[in-house]
Amino acid sequence: MRGAFRSRALCRPGRRPLALVAALASLSLGSAPASADEYADWQRDCVGRTYAVTPDVSCQRGYAEGLAAVITGKADDAAGTWGYIDKQGGMVIAPAFQEAESFQNGLAAVRQGDLWGYIDPRGNWAIEPRFTRASGFNAAGTALVEQDERDVLIDRQGQVVKTFVLGTRSWGFQRGQKLAEMEVPQPPRLFNTATGRALTLPADVMMLAPSDSGDLPAQRRSSRYGGEWGLLDADGRWAIAPEVLRSQQAPLRDGDTLAVLREGAWRFVRPDGTALNGDGYENVTRVARGLWLVKRPKGQGPDALLDARLEPLHTFSQPYVGVEATDGWKVLSDIDAVILIPPNGKPQVVRADFGRVSVRHGLAWLSARQPAAAAAMASPTDPAPPQAVEAAEAADAPQAVEAATDTAAAAADAAMAAADAAVSADAGGYDTEATLTQIYRADGTPLLDAGTVARLAQYRVTPFSPRRDGRTQAEALPLALLHPHDYSQPTGILTRSGKIVTNPEWDDMSSYDASAPLLVQTRKRTVGAIDAEGNWILPPRFASIGGFKGAYAWARMPDTDRNAAVLIDTRGNPQKLPARIEVNGDKLDGDLLYFYALDGRRDRRWGLWNIRSAREAVKPTLERIEDFTDDWAKAQDQGLWGVIDRHGKWVVAATYSSSYELDYLGNGYLLAREPKREDDTGYGDDYRLIDLRTGKRSVVLHDRPQDLKRGRYLAQGKDGATLLFDAQGGMTRLFEGEPERKEPFGDWIYVQYRSRNGAIDARGNFKVPATQGEFNPFFVQPEGLARVFDGQRYRLMDENGKTLLAARGDGTPLASMKRVVFRDGKNSQSVMTDLQGREITRLQGEFALEERNASEGVVVYRGQNDRYGFVNADGKRVVGPYFDRLGPLRDGLALARREQRSGKLLGYIDLTGRYVIAPAFGWADDFSEGRALVRREGQLEFIDTRGATTALFGLICGQVVVFDAHGRLTWPRETLTCPDARDLGRAPPPESAQAQ
Repeated sequence: MRGAFRSRALCRPGRRPLALVAALASLSLGSAPASADEYADWQRDCVGRTYAVTPDVSCQRGYAEGLAAVITGKADDAAGTWGYIDKQGGMVIAPAFQEAESFQNGLAAVRQGDLWGYIDPRGNWAIEPRFTRASGFNAAGTALVEQDERDVLIDRQGQVVKTFVLGTRSWGFQRGQKLAEMEVPQPPRLFNTATGRALTLPADVMMLAPSDSGDLPAQRRSSRYGGEWGLLDADGRWAIAPEVLRSQQAPLRDGDTLAVLREGAWRFVRPDGTALNGDGYENVTRVARGLWLVKRPKGQGPDALLDARLEPLHTFSQPYVGVEATDGWKVLSDIDAVILIPPNGKPQVVRADFGRVSVRHGLAWLSARQPAAAAAMASPTDPAPPQAVEAAEAADAPQAVEAATDTAAAAADAAMAAADAAVSADAGGYDTEATLTQIYRADGTPLLDAGTVARLAQYRVTPFSPRRDGRTQAEALPLALLHPHDYSQPTGILTRSGKIVTNPEWDDMSSYDASAPLLVQTRKRTVGAIDAEGNWILPPRFASIGGFKGAYAWARMPDTDRNAAVLIDTRGNPQKLPARIEVNGDKLDGDLLYFYALDGRRDRRWGLWNIRSAREAVKPTLERIEDFTDDWAKAQDQGLWGVIDRHGKWVVAATYSSSYELDYLGNGYLLAREPKREDDTGYGDDYRLIDLRTGKRSVVLHDRPQDLKRGRYLAQGKDGATLLFDAQGGMTRLFEGEPERKEPFGDWIYVQYRSRNGAIDARGNFKVPATQGEFNPFFVQPEGLARVFDGQRYRLMDENGKTLLAARGDGTPLASMKRVVFRDGKNSQSVMTDLQGREITRLQGEFALEERNASEGVVVYRGQNDRYGFVNADGKRVVGPYFDRLGPLRDGLALARREQRSGKLLGYIDLTGRYVIAPAFGWADDFSEGRALVRREGQLEFIDTRGATTALFGLICGQVVVFDAHGRLTWPRETLTCPDARDLGRAPPPESAQAQ
């Protein structure tokens, strides 16, 4: 057999020894098990897949320091067991580990049971298992492990060199690296906008949560990834320490009652942590002072609203209860009741079947479905004398009509409503539509009396919505428009005092986007305007009125041409305008009238006329003027956009190419998009916040500001700083560095930062401070350069933390080439330079170079038709772009696929571009120490640089088997007894069986 293996014919690339061919034949017999349960899933994933897809390569590791970690085991094993083979495929360290890493600087990290330790190349324990996690040793003889929730640096004897701060994380020293990347958690920050000072928090606080109880929930880190919650006082000291509350989530507080999550259940406790009752809840919500919404575990009772004594105030019939909060109101709805919690009053339970509440302008509108039988029980009384009503109508006084009808007709109206309800009653005995049953003031008192509620059943009630421009306040309008179900009856309004006012003249009025005074169309098709109580402010003598946006409106008289309009004030008085303004006048905004004039090319040019002062505010020279918001409007001049005020002054010069680059936020703040600089390689848009009151511009902002309400905005500066803009236009730098979260907690601004990355040396000292966003890639060797993100942009850094070639911007080092690649986005090119920044060559395409595939002096590049080749450090294309896939050069060979020649099969080429190992693999990995893991003809194996098999893995008798380079079975050691294994023989014992 040895002679056959060494024969010249069998040593050609890609050939296998005869004994191995026989072994393959045996494996093929076992590749189709009689039962689908004969092999375990992990075996199929790691060894037994026969189709040409990527296997889980973590199941077999590449060679390092002469050994490769491999997985073995039987079908009835829950998972595989790891051992190590040599380069000839011999099992030299018996499988005895649940996990195993590659050897690194003489030792390998392995796991037995739940703990990690280190073995030497003979399988002897160098460091007994006692770590939660372990990583590779560096050349200086230290390694990073996890012990007692912390990252710890140890020496080769397992002695602790340094212990890092709780929460710090590392991936250890990678092969060939002098430094290890270290991720360090960043503490949260607090700034008090009321006092203008930042709060110093305890060093171990990792997270905060909002609260309206005065104290601030805070999580103290007590484990690698979490910890228990307590409460901080206004000075940042522990008001109630986490070990007292022992809460797994942010606690809720209401006086001396606290809700905490312990052992998976919410419980009520006192400030000293002792229980208030024995109940445990699935969820608890603090609804308001003295009110708790509790959800009991499934099968243990319904949801309930508890009072301050933790006694049920209401038990809910429906299973899903939530708290709706709007404008200071809080509402909880049940099937037959609504719990109202007003901003300035006491909670009340209102009986309402299928009730729903909408909050409009500080008032809560309650609608519910009415029982048909109850509605039908209303009894009529004598109506008001007809002559009294007629007299009131003749007097054109809506209030007189109201007075005449209120006393005697309310009950008659109730009877009509009852009749309507009876007609529309459904099979369940309820009116099919919810009707308005009450409106509540902010103090919780009802606005409507019983008679008004009964009469509302006669109407379709539509609330008035004020004009969206903000000029019309809700208080200037009635509450609702009332359309009678009986069309012979007059239209009405519901006043803000809760009265129903009707007028037989009224036909219709707009309830949406309404302005004051309120326009009314009469049954005679004339138009006038009324105030919030229904009084005529403007008699209905106009054919049309365009709507008031301030003190003026366009109107047309019945006897005038449809295109002829006159400008009137709210009393109907015509306003004198110059002829050119009157003819070309357009929309109105307060005292301003938009008008145009024609230029020499007969294009419209816009200006503004101030009606009150009877003069031009803006001459008609602008191409466009948009609507005013507050006191400012965007305007276009000579193709560019800026902002003018109501006096026509340019507050922001017209220098912007689009109106969309200017966004008015409110409270005098304008957000302006910043033009991109040619050297700006950052992502996203930049902005400036402009105070239109003063014209002052902010520093460049990295993103859109966050609206904190009350005229305040929170933003991130281009340099990463957190900035607060107050209602007076002032700016305060709160904290440095890019935050992950920015939230207002009342007067507090809470800022949470992402963990930051740095790099430590072999003694655990930070060579690069933990101020970086990420390393991508980490320091490539042998150059020792990294591409690092500083929170705003990428830059090039050496192992001492020094920035290199800053003028060129974002660069990526090319390992083994002493070269750096930069992206020229403007010309869509990749620029290769030397380490001094001198240009070597340019390649077409901003992402033409595959930087991570730089190795052994060449790097993969992408050419035409998305095919790949190699370019060297001189910028010379040493292999043309012929390949559909091309890996890095390892051991002089690169994984390659050329579909037009060999379809999906992979092979290996050298720097001549020729296949040294012919395409024969459905999947393959890069070479390492002269060996590569491949899948050929459905079998997983290691090959050498000639393509010859050096180790082969298969499944026989429900076990993972390993053959060496000579075709001999090296694992398992016991004799296999199934029919498929009759000619395999028995594996020799391994050279080492220690560490078992």
